[in-house]
Amino acid sequence: MLTIEFRFPTGKWHATPWGRQVNEGAVEWPPAPWRILRALIAVWHQKHHDVPEEAMRELISTLGMALPVYRLPLTSEGHTRHYMPIASHNRTKIFDTFIALSPESPVLVHWPDVTLPDSLRQLLTCLLESMSYLGRAESWVFATLADWSETADAKPLAEASVGPNQELVRLLAPAGLDGYQQWRSQYISDLKSRKLAEKQAHAISKGKSSETAKLTRKDIEQLESSVPVDLFDSLQRDTSDLRKAGWNRPPGSEWIPYVRNKKTEPPRITFRSSQLKPMTAARFAVAGAVRPRLTEALFLAERVRQALIKISDGAEVFIGRDTDSGHSAIAQGHQHAHIFCESNDDPQGRVTQVSLYADIPFDARAERALRALRRTWGRDGHDLQYVLIGLGNPEDFGGVDERKGESPIFAQAATWTSLTPFVPADRLRRQYRLDDPGEVIRCEKDLFRIIRKELSRRSWLQNHASKLTAVGLLPRSSRLGNSRAPVLKFRRERRSGGGRRGNASAFGLTLRFSELVSGPISLGYASHFGLGLFIPEIAVNSHSEEESSSVHSDS
Repeated sequence: MLTIEFRFPTGKWHATPWGRQVNEGAVEWPPAPWRILRALIAVWHQKHHDVPEEAMRELISTLGMALPVYRLPLTSEGHTRHYMPIASHNRTKIFDTFIALSPESPVLVHWPDVTLPDSLRQLLTCLLESMSYLGRAESWVFATLADWSETADAKPLAEASVGPNQELVRLLAPAGLDGYQQWRSQYISDLKSRKLAEKQAHAISKGKSSETAKLTRKDIEQLESSVPVDLFDSLQRDTSDLRKAGWNRPPGSEWIPYVRNKKTEPPRITFRSSQLKPMTAARFAVAGAVRPRLTEALFLAERVRQALIKISDGAEVFIGRDTDSGHSAIAQGHQHAHIFCESNDDPQGRVTQVSLYADIPFDARAERALRALRRTWGRDGHDLQYVLIGLGNPEDFGGVDERKGESPIFAQAATWTSLTPFVPADRLRRQYRLDDPGEVIRCEKDLFRIIRKELSRRSWLQNHASKLTAVGLLPRSSRLGNSRAPVLKFRRERRSGGGRRGNASAFGLTLRFSELVSGPISLGYASHFGLGLFIPEIAVNSHSEEESSSVHSDS
């Protein structure tokens, strides 16, 4: 048996799981077997050049042949937000998420079926004593060999089912060592076939016979060098190089499902100082096998609302009903939660983030529910997972640079354009024929009247009403990936529930204000579920194709 003990003297563990972006707010927990092996190799490279490679290979091979179990301390999740300087004197906002744990409480990693000979045990002791961090560089660590007298509370799922007090996580671990060479041979063979097919297609396009296309020695050498020769080689490859080469996970690795005991004590909640602003916004990253497109924003927002109501046991900010009347009437003033779906920097227009905004602060019950939201079921049986990026206020997330993780719906701008269709809550004066330019102008004036009225109904948008100078119809409603989509592609009616609709019309609009105004701007029917949502025009122009100059709408 072999046991390693890790203690984190700063009380924090920082580690971004493979395949996730650091600003998504995801933390790998517990430390994956793959990460532990890479840490040992890193220490060997940095501090123990005199250790023979053969000894390291034997140690890594021994540890990689079996999966460990864990004994974990009580933890809670936390995060900080700060600006980091980058090139050209710019700044980018960083969400640093971590696991908080006691510096005195160790993480025990135990291999029940591994016994090391004295020479390898001595080598492992030496490497652990020299290890200064595990995970990201700020995760300082004291590591040592230890005894095991505990019961594992995180272990491979194997064939057992997930218990009622357990949760499922997946950890990156070495794949079976025996099968690596067989897998590598087959993989390189497939690469050669694809490369040859490309050359043959190129030859045919030039009017030549496909038989003239052959792989050169240089081609073969490049293909073979792109795949690590063995597990030890794969563990030493730089992460950025693997991602550039298109690997969705390191060669020689596999995702192992683990079951982890749920916390038996509630996480410690740090109450905010009264001098700090109350939190009115939350933002989640969305993950799943098949994420829905933005056209399903209404459906997805309803699922998120149902989940939050269930988790919070009916927090008023999520219900949106007048509690004094027994939840029978819709709350007035639009102060309860709005749920917005975003598709930022996604070429197919799939939902990447979900944000919430309320004109009243989230109370403790609502805040706990937001922190606990993990999953909803989606359409076509594909569950969606949610990772809380942060709780705060709109200005904490707003910006038009989506590649930095900023949210356009919380930005500032003078010109805003539809992200999702606007469905009027009030009736237009009549049905307009939008193939007539004169009718288009009259329709825009009618919509101007309705939009100003809509702005004045919302307390945080009332000041915007006097600054509205023009409303323009768009030929298509929304940015959907790298193009724009007509309103008919969007779901425009709730499955159930109230909400006033003027008629069946829906529009893509541009709103122009006399000065910069702040988002979110969400208007009309089902605006609490993501319809009638606007983003700055500059965010659209940076992504969309060139717009047609003709003016019309779908209705």
